[in-house]
Amino acid sequence: MQYHIAFFTKNTLKLHEINFIKNYFNNVSINHEFKIMKMEFGFNNVRLTINCQTTHNIPNLIKALKGGSARFLYKEFPDSKIEHGSSLWDSKYYISTDEMQLDNMISGKITK
Repeated sequence: MQYHIAFFTKNTLKLHEINFIKNYFNNVSINHEFKIMKMEFGFNNVRLTINCQTTHNIPNLIKALKGGSARFLYKEFPDSKIEHGSSLWDSKYYISTDEMQLDNMISGKITK
């Protein structure tokens, strides 16, 4: 099954943070046995296209990606926690099996 996912950050990510998160996401995909087909970083968002089995629990994958990346990023780069505050990621995320639908959901969030 292919999913298109978007996460939003509370602040702009720096290059070293982006590189760390890319590596972390790739490690999570190996550990949880799903494949990241595409990963894009925007001004304040990350978009992933993943392939996984229908038996995967998507909320658990999201928790592993978002929660773990913030926890280990702050451990590796303590100053990032000061800059981002208590939370790296916005609590919301968008997920769709259709990339066009995801684009529509994201544009609705950005324009509001």
